[in-house]
Amino acid sequence: MTDRADASVRFQGAVRRYDPQHVIGPVDLMAAPGECAALVGPNGCGKSTMLRAAAGTEPLDDGTVHVLGERPVQASPDFRARVSALDETSFFPDLTVREHLELIAVGHGLGQDTDRCVEETLSLCRLSHHADMGPGKLSRGLQQLMSIAVMLLPRTTEVLLLDEPERHLDAEAKGWLVTILEQRKKEGACLLLATHHRPFVDALAGKVFAFDTHSRTGDRGTE
Repeated sequence: MTDRADASVRFQGAVRRYDPQHVIGPVDLMAAPGECAALVGPNGCGKSTMLRAAAGTEPLDDGTVHVLGERPVQASPDFRARVSALDETSFFPDLTVREHLELIAVGHGLGQDTDRCVEETLSLCRLSHHADMGPGKLSRGLQQLMSIAVMLLPRTTEVLLLDEPERHLDAEAKGWLVTILEQRKKEGACLLLATHHRPFVDALAGKVFAFDTHSRTGDRGTE
């Protein structure tokens, strides 16, 4: 069982209240380094809300969330260096795929390693042949790969927050992504995964937190 002191992500009695009929939680969840916890359930049950709370972009009304032992503060450079969230990324229309990654690399202070890290990430995410295209000219699947590349570029990331990472990917790309995320787990990263794709859950998750339509959770996973 994950010890509280060892948890990379820990929710305790977390509640997000939008109105009397739409209450998410309370959520109690812990995930450790090298572990994947999957959030599953129907649309609108609160999976993405809890990921945003862990990313520091959604407030809680009750309870707490700690990421790497601290309250998440998205504005903190140290937090952004250690925690990376995958979601529907807003891209700059005038920048190419490569230029977006270069911008991320500069933001993470990669310095002289920028060019190498960008090229390695382009290759890893199957984007080398699309590197000089603007995001608006990419298919939805390639845009998703670009979002994944943005998330994977910083090698200091200790927690990956993944909101439906399989979205827009074909079967081959989904298999590739499972392999990539399994490797990050082996390297010690903690994964918090919201998904409708059962093969992702079966391949990656050691814990499954099932959200029902009333937005309550139960841990059906293994320790």
